[in-house]
Order: sequence, then C-alpha cells, then structure tokens
Amino acid sequence: MTAIPPGWLPALPALNQLSTAIWFYHFSQQTIVWANLAALKLWDAPDLEALQQRDLSMSSEGGRLRLQGYQAAFARHETVRETWTIYPRGRPVQLHCHCAQLDVAVPDIMRVEASELDFDTQTSRSIEMLRHVREMVTLYDLHGNVLLRNPAAQAYLPQADDAFAANLHSAAIARELRTAVSESRSVRRIVEVNLADGSTTRHQMQLVEVADPATGDPALLVSQHDVGDREKLLQLQRERSEELQSILDALPLPMVISELEGGRIRYANRLAIELYGMWLGSSGDLSPVSAGLYEKPEDRDKFLDLLQLQGMVSDFQTVLRDRQQQRFDASLTGCLVDYRGIPSILVSVLNISHIRERERSLEATLQHERELMEMQRRFVSMVSHEYRTPLAVIDGIAQRILRSPGQFTCEMLHERVQRVRDMVAHMVTLADSVLTLNRLESNQLRVEHVPVRLLPLLGELVELNQAIYPDCHIELDAQAEVALQVEGDMELLRLIFSNLINNAIKYSPRWQRVALTLRQDNDTVRVSVRDWGVGVPESEQGLLFTRFFRASTAQGIPGCGIGLALVKELVQMHHGSIELESSEGNGAMFTVTLPLRQPD
Repeated sequence: MTAIPPGWLPALPALNQLSTAIWFYHFSQQTIVWANLAALKLWDAPDLEALQQRDLSMSSEGGRLRLQGYQAAFARHETVRETWTIYPRGRPVQLHCHCAQLDVAVPDIMRVEASELDFDTQTSRSIEMLRHVREMVTLYDLHGNVLLRNPAAQAYLPQADDAFAANLHSAAIARELRTAVSESRSVRRIVEVNLADGSTTRHQMQLVEVADPATGDPALLVSQHDVGDREKLLQLQRERSEELQSILDALPLPMVISELEGGRIRYANRLAIELYGMWLGSSGDLSPVSAGLYEKPEDRDKFLDLLQLQGMVSDFQTVLRDRQQQRFDASLTGCLVDYRGIPSILVSVLNISHIRERERSLEATLQHERELMEMQRRFVSMVSHEYRTPLAVIDGIAQRILRSPGQFTCEMLHERVQRVRDMVAHMVTLADSVLTLNRLESNQLRVEHVPVRLLPLLGELVELNQAIYPDCHIELDAQAEVALQVEGDMELLRLIFSNLINNAIKYSPRWQRVALTLRQDNDTVRVSVRDWGVGVPESEQGLLFTRFFRASTAQGIPGCGIGLALVKELVQMHHGSIELESSEGNGAMFTVTLPLRQPD
C-alpha cells in the first residue's frame, strides 16, 4: 500500500476524531488509502481494510473524465467543490465534497472532505445521469459564462470568460445562434466547434433558453455531441485507401483489375500505368483480356480459359508487349474477382526477362562446359594416340634391327635412326606442351623476363628442325640486327616458335617449304612463320586458338589441338599478339608481335 506522506502522519490521530468525513483517495490504485472514523461510517465500513477491499474503480467514461478533471485542477494548484453520489453497500448517498491534492510530493493522492446532502430522488437521478452521459451538457448565463457543466463538457470544452463563444469556431456563428435562440427559444444546428486541446471538430448542438434554477435568471442550456465520427471514419477510409494505393504503387510488379467483358481497366497501380499504359477507365489493347497485349493471341485464350476453369492461375508464362511494343517474357498471376458487382480479373504481371536471360546464359555456359568436356575427351584420346603411334614406330624399327642387324646398310640405319628422332621430337614437343598447359591452368607458370637475342634463338630452332626434317626446306629471312633483343622468357619463347615451326612443317605437303621472317618495327618485333600446306577454312579460323580444337583440314595429320591455344596464351603473357592469315589449300601464315620492352 502506498505510504502516507510523513508530514501527515502526526495529524492523522486528530483527523480521525473529527465529525467531518475525510479520506485519502489514490488515483492510480483507485482505492482509499486512509479514512477517518466519520468516513468509515459514511461508507458503512467496519474498518479501513474492509473499505479497501471494495471495488472503487470508475466504470463509466463520465466518472473517468471527472477524475481527470480533478487531476488537471490540482496541477493548477486549484481545489474542486462538487456533489458526489456514492453507493455504500448499494445505498445511494448524496455528498458535497471538497477535493484537494494531499501533498505536492505525492500528486497521485487526493484529500476528500465530505458532508451529506438531502436531495429528493428525482434530483439525485438527474444529477447522476448528467454525470455519466457522454453528451456534453453546459448551463450558461446570457453572457456565456459557465454556470454548470457535466464531466464530459468539463473535459472536452474550452474554459473562457465567454465560454459559449469560445466553444464555437466562428464569432459570427455564436451571434447567429444567440439570435436564433432568443427568437425561437430552441435551436438545433451542426456547427464547427473548438475543443479544449485546441483541435476543432463538428458538433450537433441543441440550445434551449431556460431559467437558472438557483437564481431564476435567464440561462442557456446547451447539449452537444460529436458528429465528426462519421466524417472521421470516411476520412480514415480515404486515408487507408490512399495508404493501400501507396503500398500497391510501391510494389515492384504491375497490378491491374480489368473487366472480363470488354477489358475496361477498373484499377491499375503505378507500374501498370507507366509500363503498359493501363490507364483507369481505358479499354485498349493493353488489357489482360485483350489479345493485343500478348505476342501469341492463343496465350490470351489459354490464360482466360484457365481462369474460368480454376478461378485462379499462378505463374502463367508467356510473352507480352509493352506500350512501346517491345517483347518481354512475363509471368502472369490472376484470379477472378467481383469488382463492385462487375465480373473482373485481378492480374499481376512479373517481367521475367532477366530470369530467362540468366537461364539462356546458364544453358550456354553448360553447353560450353559440355563442349569442353567433349574436347577434353578427344584430347585424352588424341594424346594417347599421339604417344602410342610414335612408340609403336620406334618399337617396330628397334625390333627389325634386333632381328636382322646385318641386313641394314649404313644408309638404311641412318634413315631409321632419323625416323626414331622424328618420333622422339614429336613426343618431346607434345610433352612440353602438355606440361606447360598444366602449369598455366594451375597458375604455377611464371614468366621470367630477361634480355633474349631473338635471331640466334630462331636460327637455333631452324637448325634443329632442319636436322630432324632434312627433306623440308626452312628459310629464315631476318631484316634486323643480330644483336636485336626482346625482354621475355627464353624457354617460353622457344616453346612458342618451336610449336609454330613444327605446325608449319607438319601441315605442309611432304614437308616441302617453311619460311620465317623477322622484322623490327619501332618498339616491336614481328616474327612470321609461313607454310604452303593445307591451310585453315575461313569459317574455322575464329576457333583455331581454342583448346583441343582442330581444323577440318587437319584430319589424318597427328596432333591434339593444344599447341596453338598454348602459343596464344604464352604470347599474351609477353604482352604480345598473334595473327593468322590463311585460306583452305593455300597454307597459313602466323605472325607474332612482341614488344622490345615489357611494361612496368
């Protein structure tokens, strides 16, 4: 229980002996925290504990408003004198009460001093009724001063010298109402009024000219109630409608309600208007029931048939046209609705073009992966074949020499040894290419840029290949200084040009002729490798540097399709480029362009 302020404790014994009923009421707890003997008698309670067991909470709005008015008065350091009706054990007792704040330190406790009044039954009932009704009732004198207000009027209406005029939003209305009452004694109007909190609303006011029962002087009895509730409800409905419109406009997909017959648009959100021109009230081609919206008119018929059959359709995928007649992939979700008695459909339109584009991109990627897997399969098969064939040739030559060494002349042995060297060179080149490619794919290949004398390197490769393929005439035309240097990796440059020379020899008929040219052009150097072999069809030249790809003209010629792909990657690692000039049956020329100095 809330403690009584210490300053009051010494006074309690004296207060307990007074004949005036005094009690302390706690607003928040809605109970009496202390009462003297006279108050206990008035409340017909044997002791304070029994009194505190009673339910003293305010069940009516009028009672709650009355207590709120008390607290507001106490905050202004005012006291309140009013008549109360209490019901100890169900018996009504009329009281005249003087109410005040008990202590500023405990603002939630009210001190009540009460004395009984003797009202007749009719008067008591009238007073109690006015206290609890929600209708605001005020008795004014002819100057607009308040003679009496019920709790509802006390809580909601403004206080002023001319409170009647202050209650009305317009002084002209106040004058008009006073004139009307003086002429007809009773007036009913709906007017704009001011409330105590500074807001305005609309009230229906009933004004009657009466006599003040206390003095007999003319007075004005005014009862009023708020008729703005309906308008507030309508306003709330409008606000919620606008809020719903804002939510629908913020949705990332167009939504539209269209009549089934005729296709008239009954509702469209912002995106439906912006993207498709589905204006409210329009019935053009851009309606969900109009064939003009669909790329294929039969899709419209199928969509509507499903709606009629199922009542709702989800994720109906089709192709539509926007207001600029641009095609786009769409997913439609719709349901049948009754829009103000008109059979209609509610449809949302989701643009899924980006999803379809991703699907197509994914399918292209998967197809590319399938092609790579197929090329890898072919690569494994070709590499196996490329190793098996030279090994079989070497083994066959060795077996013949071992079986009958005496039958081979020196020239015959030289020819077979040369054949073995050819096979070994081919296998070494293939092994180097595979190992380098593997290092590239695992990011283990590092380019060590050092000064490389290009002409001696090319001369060495020409000499080596000429020795291996003595029947092939290999030319080297160098229009550059012997001391010409480029910055690059010696071993990788050797692999680049070795591959190009080997390919030129391999794809030349009977290894007749291969020509190399070396040119310096300002800060770059160009090396061309030319053959007069089978050439590359123009339609296949774009794929020639793809791993595992082999031109159709290479059928029957050993190879696994990794050499040129490796060459291109190594050239690019040297910040260079490689170009191809070729036509089917007229040979090919590969030109490698390298910078003399590597960029920092």
